[in-house]
Amino acid sequence: MLPAEFEDPLLLVPGPSQLAPPARRHVGRHVGHRSEMFRRVFRETTELLKRVFDTSGDVHILTASGTGAVDAAILNFIKPSDKVLALVFGTFGRRFAEQASRACSKVYRLVVPLGTTPSPAQVRTFVESEGLKEIDVAIMVFNETNPGVTLRELPDIVRYVHDLGGIAVVDNVSGLGGDYFSCDKWDIDVAISSSQKCLASPPGLSFITVRTPEAERRLSSNTCVSTYFDLKLTKKFLEKNETPFTPAVNLLFALRDSLDFIVNNVGLDRWIRWHRDRARLILDVLEKLKLRPFVENSDVRSVTVLSFLYPESVSPAEFRSLVYRLYNIEIADGMDDLRGRIFRIGNMGWVTRRDILALVAALASAVRVLTGDRLGSLDEALELVAKANLLV
Repeated sequence: MLPAEFEDPLLLVPGPSQLAPPARRHVGRHVGHRSEMFRRVFRETTELLKRVFDTSGDVHILTASGTGAVDAAILNFIKPSDKVLALVFGTFGRRFAEQASRACSKVYRLVVPLGTTPSPAQVRTFVESEGLKEIDVAIMVFNETNPGVTLRELPDIVRYVHDLGGIAVVDNVSGLGGDYFSCDKWDIDVAISSSQKCLASPPGLSFITVRTPEAERRLSSNTCVSTYFDLKLTKKFLEKNETPFTPAVNLLFALRDSLDFIVNNVGLDRWIRWHRDRARLILDVLEKLKLRPFVENSDVRSVTVLSFLYPESVSPAEFRSLVYRLYNIEIADGMDDLRGRIFRIGNMGWVTRRDILALVAALASAVRVLTGDRLGSLDEALELVAKANLLV
């Protein structure tokens, strides 16, 4: 058997994801970031990102993880005196609120139980209970990878935020390209995402869109204490299709090729449908194996991160370890309060029918090895995979 480092695992975690085939060819390119070739690729990349975000506004590309882009949004759009409304229904919403509290002292956190998302009525009731007549900024996660839920009523919540005089800053790191999302149609002021999730590109790049006059005014009037993350500076360079500092050039080329493949080859709507069809298939197949989803309400269940309760009488760590050691497939544990309670499957990027087939066999085999029991109807599960209408 080859050592593990010679064989890439099948990544079915909540990021990074499997790369799209065109994104794999630029690691060794030598291109200067002040060259005409770079400016052309940078322009093409920003235009493609606008189509994926569905926005007419600016798209700023940062050499940073998604967490870096969240920091950048906070540094550029939140002032020390602001009143900030934070919606918390998972790990990354809580982290968003914690990051915001470093920039201002008035962060009002609406926290709802894990596995649920806040409704517009809950948001309104919370705001009224806090005695807030207006807010400056609302921060929220669209797709929360832990526990695996999506804020489906985001457009209504954004409208309410605007009624309160605030701007909405939305983290969609783990959903962009894998589920329907529109900055323009939903009137989102600022949106955040990154390269290594549903866009099937290497990690290391993140993006911030700025599309409303209110967001632009707030950006122009705020003094960013960071030079590297100052979006006023990146905007000046954006106008000439450059970045103020050395970017991850090779990653940008890979991202351009992946976006071009998604938008112009596959088609963005088809790419999103592929994610949704795969999610439905994985849920149906694992149900045949008697594995229960953690999120009970299917209306808020994430398309791109699927969470399941561990099989009874199975050690969570042994279960994941066996799936990796025997089949070289990575799945993820839960985080924070859900650690050891759920396992999570990333349905992001380039995941094929063969990959799902391998996942089904690995999960069933791991339970059989650990308990001696068969896990539901494996034959029916395999038949579902065989008959599924998938892109690849």
